[in-house]
Amino acid sequence: MKNTFLILVLAALPVLGFTHEGHDKTPGSLKSIHGGVVQSGKQLNLEVIVNGNEVTLFPTSHEGKDIASNDVKIEAMATPKKGKPYPVTFTNTPKGFTSKVDLQGANRLPVTINVSNQGKTDHFTVQVEE
Repeated sequence: MKNTFLILVLAALPVLGFTHEGHDKTPGSLKSIHGGVVQSGKQLNLEVIVNGNEVTLFPTSHEGKDIASNDVKIEAMATPKKGKPYPVTFTNTPKGFTSKVDLQGANRLPVTINVSNQGKTDHFTVQVEE
């Protein structure tokens, strides 16, 4: 009985070893370059890092490479549940496009981001939380 069990376990080990191979090569998978969450768009991808009320954006190509900040225009609007939507201004820094979002007393706030590149615009939405 012990020998049969041992043979089954030893026979299964090579199969288990190959099951986790190649998950990073999945078609359509989005890779994070800067450690954020990647959202896919039609023209480009947007990697987003939200740290409290600070939002950092990294526009990337579908091939996973950074897009030059000179080629990108970013416009954003915060839409609180109470009150009127207001613009959020992102500044270009060496660490990407950054902005501090005023939550205006709310716990969370959706921010709609429009990223324009080569005459085409992609729309993204990000939740900013306290």
